[in-house]
Amino acid sequence: MLTFLLTSSTTHGAIIRSLDEMKVLEVPISQEGLTRIKVQNDRILHVFGNRGEYVLETDETQGQIFIRPMLLPREDLKHSPSIPLTLTTEAGFTQDLRLIPSHQAPETLILKVDTELAQELAKEKRLPLFREEVEEVIQACREERIPLGYKEVPLSLSTLEGPYLLRREIQGQKLRGLTYRAQNNSSEVLVLSEPELAHHILSRGKDKITRENRSSPLIALLISKKTLNPGEGTDVYVVVRAN
Repeated sequence: MLTFLLTSSTTHGAIIRSLDEMKVLEVPISQEGLTRIKVQNDRILHVFGNRGEYVLETDETQGQIFIRPMLLPREDLKHSPSIPLTLTTEAGFTQDLRLIPSHQAPETLILKVDTELAQELAKEKRLPLFREEVEEVIQACREERIPLGYKEVPLSLSTLEGPYLLRREIQGQKLRGLTYRAQNNSSEVLVLSEPELAHHILSRGKDKITRENRSSPLIALLISKKTLNPGEGTDVYVVVRAN
């Protein structure tokens, strides 16, 4: 399994970093000159940030950008704030940057794409998911049936842990349907939320997001009843990618 490089290297006037969508990359840039930013074997599509903090020039032909902080007096350079920037690419990657203005010569920032991550993204694009497919899996989970092309998967003991208990799983070629049981064992009203459930799913088991597997498999979820009185329970239906 390939892993991301956690350090940068500088060679021939270039700073090379690996794309890492799970973290903000901090990179020093020249205060005076234009810093070129490009993504290896990809093209920058959109740039998001506070335009009042920098001067930006785009090269749409090559899919790269040139950026320079707004000029400040030399004595104020050490107080110059960092520049938060978010880039999206044609291949579907998103990268958050924190650019640190400093008194140095302009260099090129090259963002490298992890080979395995690029292959996973290309695979996802070759297997488009349609709304009807996702809705069919949700409905099959609610009716506790197995759709054509799916099979029921035995559950491991590790899934029998709260606060959400996985009680059923079906798997097809592209999608998996999961049925969780949420139970309010407290003496107060419990309000369920999609973000909390998503965090629970993506932080454990086979769907856990790790440094080696950073592509979120979560596609859709449905909470049957969001507000649970003490002693009440409800089912939660989730659709994730099979691979």
